[in-house]
Amino acid sequence: MLKTKFTYKTVLDGIVFLFICTALNKSLNGYCFLSLPYFIASCYNKKNPLFFSVLFLISFILISNYNILIASTLSAVILSIIFIIYNAKNKQVGGEIIIYSILSCLPYVFLRGDVNLVETVIKSVISVVLSIIFIPAVNLISVSRFKNKIDASSYVCLAVLVFPVEMGVIRLFSVFVLKGLVLFAILFCGVIYKNQFVSVVVAIILGIAPSVFESTFSYLSAFSIIAVLSSLFIKNSRIVSAFSVLALDTVFLVLLKAYGSFTTVDVFYSIIPIIIFLFIPKGVIDKVQKVFYSFNEKALSKYAINKTRNALSNKLYGVSDVFNEMHASFTKLKETVSGQSELMLRVCDEIIYSVCNNCPSKARCRNKNFPSTDELMKIVSVGVAKNRVSLIDLTKTFTENCSYTNSVIFEMNALITKYKEKIKELDDLSKGKELIKMQSEGIAEVLKGMAFDMSKTLTYDTELEKKLFSALRKNGVTASEIMVYNDFGDVEVDFVLPKSCLNKSTFIKTVSNVLQKEMSVVSKTGLSESSCAVSLKASPETDASFGLAISNKDGSKKSGDTHSLLKISEGKFLIALSDGMGSGAKAQNTSATAISLIESFYKAGLNSNLILSMVNKILALNTDDNFSAMDVLTIDLFNLSADFIKIGAPQSYVITDTCIKLIEGNSLPLGILDDLKPTGCTTDLSLGSTIVLITDGISEAFTSSTDFINYLQSVSSKNPQTLADGILNKAIELNGGVKKDDMTVLCVRIFKKQSHKTVA
Repeated sequence: MLKTKFTYKTVLDGIVFLFICTALNKSLNGYCFLSLPYFIASCYNKKNPLFFSVLFLISFILISNYNILIASTLSAVILSIIFIIYNAKNKQVGGEIIIYSILSCLPYVFLRGDVNLVETVIKSVISVVLSIIFIPAVNLISVSRFKNKIDASSYVCLAVLVFPVEMGVIRLFSVFVLKGLVLFAILFCGVIYKNQFVSVVVAIILGIAPSVFESTFSYLSAFSIIAVLSSLFIKNSRIVSAFSVLALDTVFLVLLKAYGSFTTVDVFYSIIPIIIFLFIPKGVIDKVQKVFYSFNEKALSKYAINKTRNALSNKLYGVSDVFNEMHASFTKLKETVSGQSELMLRVCDEIIYSVCNNCPSKARCRNKNFPSTDELMKIVSVGVAKNRVSLIDLTKTFTENCSYTNSVIFEMNALITKYKEKIKELDDLSKGKELIKMQSEGIAEVLKGMAFDMSKTLTYDTELEKKLFSALRKNGVTASEIMVYNDFGDVEVDFVLPKSCLNKSTFIKTVSNVLQKEMSVVSKTGLSESSCAVSLKASPETDASFGLAISNKDGSKKSGDTHSLLKISEGKFLIALSDGMGSGAKAQNTSATAISLIESFYKAGLNSNLILSMVNKILALNTDDNFSAMDVLTIDLFNLSADFIKIGAPQSYVITDTCIKLIEGNSLPLGILDDLKPTGCTTDLSLGSTIVLITDGISEAFTSSTDFINYLQSVSSKNPQTLADGILNKAIELNGGVKKDDMTVLCVRIFKKQSHKTVA
């Protein structure tokens, strides 16, 4: 049951409800059936049934007919019980409201007293019809409070409600009291809307009841003329507009006798509302204006969004060109350090300069043109290959002609060590340049893709926005702004609504029903203490559950196996399993580094092949022998497909209802060779498919893929965590209880999500 918190809004709602019910009871000479549909409409709009039933009965205090009081009490009890049950179950009353309205009229039929049965039945039928009409009117008055865009049908329903309320005000007080209220309404609508048409329409609607009551069109005509005059001045001066209304009303009252006979007191019924209007603070008027204009189609905002996207697209294209130019420059740039053959020539020149030039036999050797560059190159080449030169590496010609071979060998070994370091620097520099080239290429590609997406103009669906607004309002969700646009195949809906509405279960259900697809919240931003902006996108009908089982090698505190589960976008996620060669901290550091790099690059949106090549080069740059076997898996839940990339990793398995697929790879682990050639394939998935990824600690325990498949076929559990635990325990059992290596099992199962239930 709904709990009523007695805030100022609750008290205000109660006062308005009591006043309207009292006026409706007096509207047509005791025709009390008009307050009943208003009570029904209030309960339908989630007002507390007990609290409002008490107010409903209090409104009959001026009615002396005991049959009506008893009938009203019975009707209130019936309706309270019905709506309390619905509220307890958190359900919204649907079309069955007609049945409940008929049921609530039965006490009036059976306790009609001297009233004719046919007349009572006719009144009951009218009451049932008015119950339906008053529902949007009550929503407008006490639920949305004019904070949302209002359709024409709601205004018509409000006008139908206003007529009998006005008649009740006339009977409770006088026609002059109503006239004063109408003058206030004309002025207030004029200052809020600043629109002559709105003021005149309000004047016509509010003038119908007094004209009918007095059987004259004088009120209707007078109010219309006053509204026109008021709207002429309201844009420039509230004071001038108010006094012009008072002056014109005085003319109609005193000179033209348009309102019939009057007393001195009746004059004050026009003066007092106008004075109250003049003293309304400007801040209050601004706040009310903001409420009435809070929901528009925001055509300028939509234009501004596309304009901003276009400007951002141009900027992204410009930045993309910068990275493309960097890539081209590194490709064309010549080596700043000489190649290996040139370095070897320098070793030869350095020997001649530092050893031969200081040798006593220098003149004799020069006459013989000894040593020749070719002769030295032969010796240096062997030294570079062996990392040093020894006496046996010297050629016969060299030993026969050189008297200082030891000095030459010593200097040659020193130069070989020095220049080998230079060659290593050259190689690392080349790898670094290649890595920068790849990064520039990847960033340029990502920026270009973003620029292309941003260059497309978003298309908006105004009709769908209106449908959503109407459907949400019927289910108690008030959105001040709704924007529906097609993001190139993906429909996205943005809302501005109270934070309390976001927690209602009907919100996402209603949006999903209108769009006829499952929707989910992709972003939420607070705009103020009470409101927030929310974005919804289509979500896949399927989801995935995961199971993970890990065990370290015996005697090792840290595992060389690491894993990652990363959501790339709505309905698409990445799974990576890395096995650093060996075990312990070093292997863990290698695999964790590879995983971290892959996660970062995927988040940035780089191409898969480029990502793996970059990670491979980064690991290869390390002076240590850091290798890592890798399984990279991306799953798309929208089209139920899985992309496998295997780099030196054991086989993976896809279990379906009919078979077990084997996914193999034949490439070397990351970090061994500069040029990486990963093995990749794509396979279709189905509901109930389970993917199993393992490291070599598991595969070696089973000795063969045939044994592993036989084990999978013997397992009946569909829970991925149970399956992962079972595989790990079986592998340890096959090893005789010994964990010879780090062991990791990662299982993924695809299942169908529970659909949203249709909102009543």
